[in-house]
Amino acid sequence: MAETTGQKQAVSELRSMPEAELRRRLTERHAELATLRVKARQGALEQPHRIRLLKREIAQMLTIANTPARSA
Repeated sequence: MAETTGQKQAVSELRSMPEAELRRRLTERHAELATLRVKARQGALEQPHRIRLLKREIAQMLTIANTPARSA
């Protein structure tokens, strides 16, 4: 249950973040995901669950960035 509270806090933090900062973090997450995917193919990935978590973070960021209220 503590994780859910942390995620809600993180989402509210993302919503209050300036557009440029949100896009910068999104770019960083995409780069990290690409790196992890390469490591997974090589069999050198120590935390495979991290890929799923990054994909979720990216989806949340994209949802927040693309909401009509944010762009208005």
